[in-house]
Order: sequence, then structure tokens, then C-alpha cells
Amino acid sequence: MTSYFQLKEDIRDVRTIQETQNRVTEIRLKVLEDHVNLLQQQIDDIKYSQSQKH
Repeated sequence: MTSYFQLKEDIRDVRTIQETQNRVTEIRLKVLEDHVNLLQQQIDDIKYSQSQKH
């Protein structure tokens, strides 16, 4: 049978893993948001340059 202290340690390990995964997810989200912003800026630049031609 698993001891109380082993279970407590396992819970702590799971919590640490979850926190790490959350940080990684936040970083990935930030990178994606930055890419979206960059793409939006490029779209705006293209639209502006096309409007200048007409």
C-alpha cells in the first residue's frame, strides 16, 4: 500500500509538471499571438500598397 508521504510527494510532482506545462503553453500562446500580429501588419501593408496603386 502506498504511504501518505509517497502520495503527497506524487501530488507535488504532478503539480510541478502541470505548472511547467502551463508555462510552456503560455509561451507558445505568446509566440502565436506575436505571429498573428506580424501577419496582420503584413496584411495591412499589402492592403495599403494596393490602395496606393489605384
